[in-house]
Amino acid sequence: MKKGICKLIWCCLYFLPALFPTVYLLLNDGVDHAVKMNQRRWGLLGNSLWIAGSCATVCVVIAMFAAMRLYSAFHTKPVLRWFFLILAPVPSYIYALSYMNLIRFLGKFVPGLLRWRMAGMVPCIIVESLAFLPYACAAALIGLEQMDRKEWKAALLLQDADRVFWKIVLPRQLPYLIAMGAVIFVLSVTDYSIPSLFQVNVYAMEIFSDYSAVGQSVHSLSLALPLIAVASAVIVLALVPMRNVSRPDTTGEPMAPQYSKELRRIGSCAVAVLVAQIVFPFLSFFPYLGRLTEAVVPAGRELMNSFITGIWAVILLTIPAAGMALLLGEKMTEKFFLWIVAVFPLAVPGMLSGIGVLKLFSDTPLHVFRSGNFMPAVGMAVRYLPLAMMIQYGCYLRMDRDRIRAARLLQRYPGEAFWRVQLHLMRPGLVISGIVIFLLTLGDVGTALILMPAGREPLSVKIYNYLHYGSTETVAVFCMLQVAVCVLLMGALYIVLHRKTLWNRQKGEA
Repeated sequence: MKKGICKLIWCCLYFLPALFPTVYLLLNDGVDHAVKMNQRRWGLLGNSLWIAGSCATVCVVIAMFAAMRLYSAFHTKPVLRWFFLILAPVPSYIYALSYMNLIRFLGKFVPGLLRWRMAGMVPCIIVESLAFLPYACAAALIGLEQMDRKEWKAALLLQDADRVFWKIVLPRQLPYLIAMGAVIFVLSVTDYSIPSLFQVNVYAMEIFSDYSAVGQSVHSLSLALPLIAVASAVIVLALVPMRNVSRPDTTGEPMAPQYSKELRRIGSCAVAVLVAQIVFPFLSFFPYLGRLTEAVVPAGRELMNSFITGIWAVILLTIPAAGMALLLGEKMTEKFFLWIVAVFPLAVPGMLSGIGVLKLFSDTPLHVFRSGNFMPAVGMAVRYLPLAMMIQYGCYLRMDRDRIRAARLLQRYPGEAFWRVQLHLMRPGLVISGIVIFLLTLGDVGTALILMPAGREPLSVKIYNYLHYGSTETVAVFCMLQVAVCVLLMGALYIVLHRKTLWNRQKGEA
């Protein structure tokens, strides 16, 4: 009974903050039945589905082959497999600017590119695929690392590596790929920032435009229902394969299957895309490198607002995300239901959550916090809580569960194993999720546009506005500043985790 109550408490701590602003909108305003879907809105929804579906498909296919190549190439140095995450939290509009700069450069030699590649769905799909690809590859690698190595080795004794990959490895990896593909689809279909930069009208922009013009949250909630329904259906269908995922035996020597030349070439091409995803922004901003220090003073106030908001958001979401990750890591019959509870908040568009937070702070005693950075931080925490949970859950899968089980058997009082052993093992996941979410909040546009108080403009909104005004040099310097912050934090995290892995390995050998 006590264990069931604890599960319920953790679910409430997670689910209520994630959906309470939207529920508050529904309870106070209800649904405006006068808002109808017309032909234009159906067309906008079709644009959103096409961009999101194409982006998710591209990311999953590239990640599948890239993870296969990375896993076999770095079998002795597993930490190096994760190099592609160095720019993972970089906002997608930085890739949009990099794409625009590349097309402008190529347009000097091929003028036709400027006419048909500076706008439309193709640039949207390219940019969003580059932005979401690291997360798809991370899910693919986690799927490979969760393979039963004894089963894998036994299969390699009977069949060649290619056949084993297609018949055994890929089916075990697919649940992780499908789940992350669904997350990418939902994040893409609920975003309007990149399509608006490339002059593509999507359904999420309709919600934002309606609220900006009318200012009635009841309209926004009614307009968002079709988008929420589509995103929810995708999430539920994608989580069905996760029901069959078990905890295999991942101990033993590292695996290094010898694939055929054809499969290795495909994997190398996929890895080349991952490398391009890192090199692309650096090459684009290289001409403005000398002006990096000039951006610190003009963007100082906006950068400080972004930093304060990000820190508050990480503080607010860390404990609920950790609690849900721990619940999902336990063996229980309700896991499928818990997965739906954990991921469903992603189906709510960020601008709708922001509208809900704004109304909540306006109608309640929380209005005293409207003029500071706390209100945007609450909106960011609501938006990125599911992502923080998934990052921590991915780190939880890599923990030494035998040590946790031994500590629970030997603990002298309830909770000792958690405080002295499990919490220590969770620390890398907490740090990784905190840094990644902090960097994601620095680049958030949709939620920030709704919730930023007067005089509290974050750097992301300033960059987004400059992109629409066409100030190429200025916005490039600001984007380079964001990339520099991301590289410094992610690079420091990578070095610390690499040294910690080497130290644990040396300690184990001793």
